Amino acid sequence: MKRLKTFGIVVLLSTSALLGCGQKEAAVKSPATESETPTAGTTETDADAAETVADGTTAGTPDASTVVETAINPAQSATLKATEADAQINLRERPTTQATSKGYGLVGDPVQLMKAAEGEQGLTWYYVKFDGSGAEGWVRGDFIDTSGQSAGGGSAATVSVDGFTTDELFAAGSGGCGMTLWTTNAGMDDYIFFNGLPQEDMWMKLDGTMTKFQRTAASGDEFYGQANFQSFVSLDGTTEVEVTVTVGTEKGYEAVNIEPGTLRLNDANGVVEKVVVGDAGC
Repeated sequence: MKRLKTFGIVVLLSTSALLGCGQKEAAVKSPATESETPTAGTTETDADAAETVADGTTAGTPDASTVVETAINPAQSATLKATEADAQINLRERPTTQATSKGYGLVGDPVQLMKAAEGEQGLTWYYVKFDGSGAEGWVRGDFIDTSGQSAGGGSAATVSVDGFTTDELFAAGSGGCGMTLWTTNAGMDDYIFFNGLPQEDMWMKLDGTMTKFQRTAASGDEFYGQANFQSFVSLDGTTEVEVTVTVGTEKGYEAVNIEPGTLRLNDANGVVEKVVVGDAGC
């Protein structure tokens, strides 16, 4: 990590995903068209046309060779969701609406989230496995519900995960050695997570307030007082955070890059997941 001046926060925004299929799940051969519009202007339908570029690919469509996939280990339980109760949610071969549909699932189908990736238009996609049929493929993140709610009734956490600066971290009484994370589309000095040394000194900015957490568990390889998997709880016990990361290349003296991983926040209102990157060191 870049000592006090270069903290990085990497969080994976995730509509937590509930995986599952109904009787018509991915066993269906022909592609289906989703009937809702979960994100304005980005309806997940086969009819959405995109500009074709010279190399024959589709503008805004991620090349399979460049998509960074992050394993979710252990896999997370989720369900499919949509605004319309009878929506048919496509299961794709790749994380893009331009990819072939392998079939579809229905609202409420239980699934297991196996991998995450940033797909077209910067949206998070999940590689899922249906509990019933065992079918596997990619589903866009806004059709995934990890909140544990019933079909069609899932709610995203209402808490706002905000970026913060080094000065704000110092003002909170923290800083120094440790690990910083930020989202993949955020700039430097716009962190969302800092876990300092000692390890229980973790900070995030929630709803505009710098909030301190204590570490509750850690497993996997250790590096600079960190670990591949760590979980934390806020001092008031209302919010839990899980971070899964992988160490990347060395970054100067006593520091390493953190490859794309996930940050999962869970409070009484639901779940927020983000893809994050960052650095760690001392």
